[in-house]
Amino acid sequence: MPKLQVISPFEYNPTQDPANVTFLQGIKGGDQRGTYLLAGSINATGPGSVGLVYEGPLDSVQRDGVSGSGTWYTIDVPETGAFTNVNGTSVYGPDNLGGGLVDLVGSYTRTVSGDSATGEDPNTVGFLYTGAIDGSTSSGYRSVQGQTRSGEAGTYTFVHSVDGGLAVGNVDTAAADSLTGYSLASTAFIVDLASGRQINIRFPGSGLDVTHTAYGIWDNGDRTYTIAGGSGDVAGPSGSVLQAGSGYLIDYDSITGRFSHYQAFNYDNRKRGDLITHFEGIYRTDNGKYRLPATSVGVSDRAEISIPSVVTVRRKPSQHFQAKARWRDLNVVNSDTGIASVLTTSNSQYDNVTVGFANYPNGDGTLSAADFVARPSVL
Repeated sequence: MPKLQVISPFEYNPTQDPANVTFLQGIKGGDQRGTYLLAGSINATGPGSVGLVYEGPLDSVQRDGVSGSGTWYTIDVPETGAFTNVNGTSVYGPDNLGGGLVDLVGSYTRTVSGDSATGEDPNTVGFLYTGAIDGSTSSGYRSVQGQTRSGEAGTYTFVHSVDGGLAVGNVDTAAADSLTGYSLASTAFIVDLASGRQINIRFPGSGLDVTHTAYGIWDNGDRTYTIAGGSGDVAGPSGSVLQAGSGYLIDYDSITGRFSHYQAFNYDNRKRGDLITHFEGIYRTDNGKYRLPATSVGVSDRAEISIPSVVTVRRKPSQHFQAKARWRDLNVVNSDTGIASVLTTSNSQYDNVTVGFANYPNGDGTLSAADFVARPSVL
């Protein structure tokens, strides 16, 4: 297991309110060497959540509940135009355009009428943003209400990742279940930031009993993009009981519209068993290898297991992905207490830096939640 340099928590909580928890969900490089662009939120997604962007070095500076020597910005989707009844914002992914400009993607929650949302009155809506890093470019926000495979307007749309002018996300018509976050109606999509056009991702051999998510996208620089996420076999009377799940990679050609080179991956190259694996993001190295932050969780009698990993995948000469990947599990510990985390997620990757979320045992059966940034010594 590689040695980790961990900062946990790496947070924005200037009021030092114990009820406030920072969730780091995306990372890209900054304008200067050794600086980064982080995206996330206070209190995840839901009513009262506030989006966050951090620009600067990932250092151990701590000042009254605020981590790092860089600058934090709070992001709130504005109540203008298509954005109505906004009551919470979460930023999932950044892309650094340079010179203080960024692309941001995420979701916002709405106050809806009645007991449940409908396609006309969605509960959670995706957003795209292009503008100043502090979120102040009011004309830069665009709303994304996705459409499912059947053409229904989604009540839950999440835009997870952005790179090179394209973003990926998911749309659903049902509330998230406890394991997958998605039902059989869930549709993974690409959205073009310039036009707003949604392109549903076409997976090979996908029947109606398979659901997919899209959490990461990387611009390969040759008009192709590589997308990462998870797939699952779903069964049960409600259509929301996940039996097995794998991470995957798939390529997209932005000129021809063709999807190719689909490859599924299971935790530590095992056969499918009692662990569900999901790729949460994607980073491509200068020599063409892909680093995927992965989270594997237990089902059945292993339901309390959550393993964060960084997965390295190479291509074959044919450009297909090698089926056998290199897995590196992350042993995350709290910087202040030295206590090892449990129920940990690996959320995003840039170069050799992973950001994620951890829960730390308190010794009395309860858990304390905190985010983390980590640099493995070996990848």
